[in-house]
Amino acid sequence: MGRAAGNRDEWWGAKKAPAPDPVVSHAEPDIPFDPVVVAEEGGVVVVDKPPFLPSTPNGRLVRNTVLRRLRDRFGEPDLTCVHRLDRLTSGLLLVSRDAASRGAYQRLFQAGRVGKTYEALTVVADDWAPGESRDVVVELANVAGERGVRVRDLLLDDGPSADRPAVAAGDAPGVVWRSATTRVTYVGTVAAEVGDVLPGMFGGGHGASCGCGSCGTRMTVGKWRLEPVTGRTHQLRATMAHLGYPILGDDTYPEDRGLDLGDVTRVLRLVATELRYDDPLDGRPRHFRSVRDVADPLAEPRY
Repeated sequence: MGRAAGNRDEWWGAKKAPAPDPVVSHAEPDIPFDPVVVAEEGGVVVVDKPPFLPSTPNGRLVRNTVLRRLRDRFGEPDLTCVHRLDRLTSGLLLVSRDAASRGAYQRLFQAGRVGKTYEALTVVADDWAPGESRDVVVELANVAGERGVRVRDLLLDDGPSADRPAVAAGDAPGVVWRSATTRVTYVGTVAAEVGDVLPGMFGGGHGASCGCGSCGTRMTVGKWRLEPVTGRTHQLRATMAHLGYPILGDDTYPEDRGLDLGDVTRVLRLVATELRYDDPLDGRPRHFRSVRDVADPLAEPRY
C-alpha cells in the first residue's frame, strides 16, 4: 500500500516548492498504461492509477510515473502526489495542484484522517467464513538491502525485556519494528482470469496448460476487502502473506521474485478502491470510488 508522501515536519508546509524531476541518465522501460482522471475539484485531482506505473519518480523511472504523466498532460509542473501507492498497486491517488492548500491535504494523511479501502484477490480461504472480518495487527520492519519488509505477529509488552530484546534474534542492529493495523474482511469467492499468475499459485506446479484436469485460466479465487488503519510500506501485501494468503501477482511476498521494471505481464490483484475524508478547505465530506476491476486491473476504467 501507499503512505503519505514525506515524513519530515517541515515537508508538510504549504510553501515548500516541489522537487524537480531528477535527470534521467539511462533508458527507461516503457510502461504502456496511463492514469485516468476521476475528479477535478479545487486544488486537487483524483486519479485512478494503473499497475506498474510508480506514483512518483524513483531514480530508475522518471518519465514513466503518474506524476510526470500528469504534469505533462496538464502542463502543470507543480503537481505533487499527496500520498503514494506501490508501483504494482492500482487505484485511487490524490494529487495536489495548489501549493497553498497542499499541506492541509498532506496533514489529513499524516494524521490518519483519510479512510481507505482496498480490494484484493488470493487463493480461496479455507479458514475464513464469507463476510467474516478481523482486526489484524502485525509488526513490520524495513531492513537495508531487502526489497520487502519483514513481518511478525504483534508482541504485546511495554518494551524490551528478556523475552523481547530491542534487537530480536536474527535481526540486524538498528532494525525497528512498527505495528501495522488492518481491518481484513473475507468477501467470499469470485471467478477471475488468473493465467498470468497461475505458475506461482500452487508452488509452481500448475498452469493454464496443466494436465491435472482442473486447471484453466479462469478459476475461483478469494476476494477480500482491506481497510488499513496505519499506512506502513507494503502493509497490505505483507499482512496478507503473513496470514497465509499472499495477494495474487505479488512479486515480493512471500517470495522475492526479483525486480524487472519492464515486465508488465504479472498483475498484482490489489486495487485502492475508496478514499474518504472531510475536505480541509470547506469541511464537506468527500467520497471517491474506483471502478477498476480487481479481477482485471489492466482494463482501463471509464468514468
